[in-house]
Amino acid sequence: MKHIPAAMAMLDQEMCYLAASGMWLQYWQLESSEIIGNPHYHIFPNLPSSWQGQAEKCLVGTIGQFELEHPMTAPNGSILWVKWKVKPWYTDEGIIAGLIISTEEITPEKQLQQQLELTQLATDNAADAIFWITFDGQLCYANKMACSFLDYSESELLQLTICDIDQELSREVLPTHWQQVKNQNSLRFESNYCTKEGRIFPVEVNVNYLEFNGNEYQCAIVRDISSQKKINLDLREAKEQFQAVLNAVPGLVSWISADLRYLGVNKHLANAYNLPIETFINQEVGFLQTSPEFNNFVYDFFAKADLTNVREVKANLRGKTRIYLIVAQKYYRHKASLPTAVFVGLDITERLAMEASLRDSQEKFCQQANQLEQTLQKLNSATTKLIQKHKTSILGQVVAGVTHEINNPVNFISGNIGLAINYVQDLLCLIDMYQQNYPHPLPEIDSEIEDIELDFIKEDLPKLLGSMMIGAERIRDVVRSLRQFSGLEVESIKTVNIHKGLDSTLLILQNHFQGKGNCPDINVVKKYGSLPYVECYPGELNQVFMQIFTNAIDALEEKYLNLSTKKINPQPFEPEILITTEVKDDYIAIAIADNGIGMVEEVYGRIFEPLFTTKKSKNSIGLGLSISQELIVDKHQGKLSCKSLIGKGTEFVIEIPIKLSHSSRQ
Repeated sequence: MKHIPAAMAMLDQEMCYLAASGMWLQYWQLESSEIIGNPHYHIFPNLPSSWQGQAEKCLVGTIGQFELEHPMTAPNGSILWVKWKVKPWYTDEGIIAGLIISTEEITPEKQLQQQLELTQLATDNAADAIFWITFDGQLCYANKMACSFLDYSESELLQLTICDIDQELSREVLPTHWQQVKNQNSLRFESNYCTKEGRIFPVEVNVNYLEFNGNEYQCAIVRDISSQKKINLDLREAKEQFQAVLNAVPGLVSWISADLRYLGVNKHLANAYNLPIETFINQEVGFLQTSPEFNNFVYDFFAKADLTNVREVKANLRGKTRIYLIVAQKYYRHKASLPTAVFVGLDITERLAMEASLRDSQEKFCQQANQLEQTLQKLNSATTKLIQKHKTSILGQVVAGVTHEINNPVNFISGNIGLAINYVQDLLCLIDMYQQNYPHPLPEIDSEIEDIELDFIKEDLPKLLGSMMIGAERIRDVVRSLRQFSGLEVESIKTVNIHKGLDSTLLILQNHFQGKGNCPDINVVKKYGSLPYVECYPGELNQVFMQIFTNAIDALEEKYLNLSTKKINPQPFEPEILITTEVKDDYIAIAIADNGIGMVEEVYGRIFEPLFTTKKSKNSIGLGLSISQELIVDKHQGKLSCKSLIGKGTEFVIEIPIKLSHSSRQ
């Protein structure tokens, strides 16, 4: 076994190695000590499952021997195709004692077989028809496409000759044709083929001469060119139409090949140079030397891959300089050809002069419009400030007198109530001392105490005086708020509690929240968040609150009147104003929402414009929200926004920084 000149090995019943030839060890790069006594499947762990199954059948005598081919990874890492031959060996008693195995590398044969199979598969499924033809014209092979476009089965085609399907190739000319192909080794030509049903169609044939095993063959590759023929016909018709259209174009038209020569021009271009059309044919671009700008445009256009381009160029025609707008377009006669380009030139000399004049006029008009718009903005701003100042001045004069007349008696009452409370406390203490020291007064005193209900007076009189003190303070708060709104107090930046400003404004408008007529009271819902103290102009911020609350009240009343008039609301209307405050980063947000009449987008998009108003009252001049936006945006560096839905209500959102910047302080 060791010296057998083949790669062989001997295994026992347990598939363990008993012996191996030197070629076996050399082929698999193994040592005898590595395999003797070791299982075969440990040496070759990646054998296919069919190998082991066949081996088991050999060991039990089910089969006499077997052969198996499969790829394996060689010790050097390459992929090899190996052929295994396996058969049992027997003892003297005729009992199967194990297996004798041999291997043979068949990689080259397997690769050749695969290449042949791949070649056959590619030929059978080629997109063109392929025929093998013998010397006498007999078809000895036809692929699937040949059967398909001739409508024959393969067996039917192999009964025919090439002369039966090629209308241009008769049996008489076949020998001459064969000799021509043999001399040239290959030949390309067009012909007409006939299908089984008798339909004739044009084809393009590529024939190659071959010799194999002493026999001569022709391999013909045939392509149906019916569509191509139709395309060529359509192209010719299109070219004629193209020529007619270009002649009808009022501009200067030329078409130029990729080698920068004229293929043709239209009659307008020829007439412009006072030359016949034929003069331009096959001439190089620039032969007239009258328009170097056009020549450069043509050179640049063909040097780039762009299919279209546009450029203004100057040309000298009959001694006059004209300006043309040149439009260039490339097209291809067929895929393999170089591009051809059409150039159309339109005279725009007069149009450019008119456009220049128009641009000058437009620039002057835009300047005037900008000046007018700036003047109008200044006028609107001045008008707004003047009206605001006038209203504030009148309001200040009225409020000054009212607050002066109210403030003095209120201060008198507020100051004296404090003293009265002290006096009453002293008197009540004195009465308590009398009752403690004289527990048994005269009957007349007991009767009087019972009549005047002294115990109730002692309990209720301090409360009564305290309520009077609270009322006086409330009147003073109202007066103070009126002074701020009217401008009687000089506004400066203060760090305040925003919630107190909201509450102060609501206090002034408290009477307006009460229902008028049959309208229910307006419910004010406060959802105050935890706000820090904010730097602001309190009085001006309160003016903004006042304006938004007033608008909300008007919207709620208008909705109630509409519902009452139309009587379409099955549920009773509950007017409501919701106030929400929260902190957003270094800003605070104050949202004031109502469930009033609402507005369409076209309306609430303009509500911050000066002099724009949606109210029918003659007293409304449309400045409140415009002024409010100016106070929030310009004075407080914030943002005032609005969103509304018709019939559902409106929400205003005020956003102001917690601390004002240095520029705002100035």
